[in-house]
Amino acid sequence: MFFSVMTSSETPATSQHRQQRWWSVWRCLPVSVAFVLASSLAFSLSSVRGDEVRVTEEAQASDLSDEEFESSVPCELLNVAAPSERVFLFSTRHLPFDACHAPLDAPPFKVWQIHCGQSQAMDCDQYLASLHPGRPVVVYVHGNRMPASNIVNRAMQVRRTIQGGLDQPVDWLIFSWPSAKEGIAVHDVRRKADRCDAQSLYLATLLRMHVVAGTPMAVVGFSFGGRVVTGSLHALAGGGLSGRTIPGETIQGANINVGLVAPAIESTWLGSCGYHCLATKNMDQLSLMYNRSDAILKRYWLLEKVRNQTALGYSGPRCFAPRVDGSKLPVRARDFSGSVRLRHAELEYYENGCGCDFARLIRDAGNQTY
Repeated sequence: MFFSVMTSSETPATSQHRQQRWWSVWRCLPVSVAFVLASSLAFSLSSVRGDEVRVTEEAQASDLSDEEFESSVPCELLNVAAPSERVFLFSTRHLPFDACHAPLDAPPFKVWQIHCGQSQAMDCDQYLASLHPGRPVVVYVHGNRMPASNIVNRAMQVRRTIQGGLDQPVDWLIFSWPSAKEGIAVHDVRRKADRCDAQSLYLATLLRMHVVAGTPMAVVGFSFGGRVVTGSLHALAGGGLSGRTIPGETIQGANINVGLVAPAIESTWLGSCGYHCLATKNMDQLSLMYNRSDAILKRYWLLEKVRNQTALGYSGPRCFAPRVDGSKLPVRARDFSGSVRLRHAELEYYENGCGCDFARLIRDAGNQTY
């Protein structure tokens, strides 16, 4: 695999000539040397524009245990205008990565309630008993290369951009999945893509708990987090992932509001014949934030090495299966290529207005009758 980036001072002809010279050298290299250089080029690209573009050296070196995640969270990020708002974290970082071995009957999530840099462990029953009737729960699913030490900080930055547009208190649920950096870029990305099915199945069981409890919900996800979100809605409706389905009751018509930021899923997966074709059966509306200039999602086809595959977060809206009642899924889409440009950077979407769109989603969720 070979990546080439044209500098601003080069003409297209100069760039093409430079690429031809590189390719002539490339063909003469031993296979082992070529592989090392390709990996280095891929790593360099990802480290500049990857899902987690601001990972610290300490976080890259080792992923802290979930018990330590709160130690780096500034208290001011958790202080909110509405003191009744609460923040919870559900972690699957300790659970099997492979969907074939995922314990789906009653996934043993690790659960905490977080307040001002402190955390209190709890179990699922305690969490469900604490829910307020009619208060929306916002589920946030992060992207790749997010160590446990950074997840709460990132989620609270996202929350802060959304809060100004809300007119009622909500509960925030952070879904923390095993996404810390592992190895060079290409292998790391493919490894995380393989994990998404198991994470979708875990999240589906969690969403089902809220639906059964009659809790209004909005779910937002970035990059691979978007893949986990749509996969979970598909599994909740009875769809299979990696040969597995969630045991027990399946649900269609959950009417969940969904926000996707640069989702790393194939552009046709939400269509009637797509891999996540049942996801729309549980959607009420979708807000899609995409970027036609995203340098990472432009190379989405490298995941499966299929040239005609395009990421939904790059292409924008393509095709969507109908909702459970047969009606067309309402989709609001915005192209951020003019502001985010080449970067695959989550916070830049929120800094350029994404938070206002998602605040509307959450307000609409709170106004639904269950």
